[in-house]
Amino acid sequence: MKNNFVLLIVSAFLFAGCGQATDTGDESQDMATTSFADVYAAAEKALAEANARRNVWSKTEEMLSDAKTAFDNGDDDAAIDLATEAKLQAELAVTQADFEEDAWRSRVLAE
Repeated sequence: MKNNFVLLIVSAFLFAGCGQATDTGDESQDMATTSFADVYAAAEKALAEANARRNVWSKTEEMLSDAKTAFDNGDDDAAIDLATEAKLQAELAVTQADFEEDAWRSRVLAE
């Protein structure tokens, strides 16, 4: 009897976890918009910092522009991917600028 009760409780928890959330479509569009807006804003911020350090990589601005175009054309996944990559490139450009701030001295010939 005790084993049947435990089996019943475990089964109830398993079945409760098997439900699926319903998607109305509007919520997913809002989430995609918010996600793109967040990633795009973060990419712009990272790009502004790279600009301030005068070390923007050649394709970053174009990639961010392409992300906006893709989003305007309804291709949310591509837009988010492009904005994420632009953000990464801008962050790496800032890292490179930080490194080069002192590293150039080791490449200059000493007299």
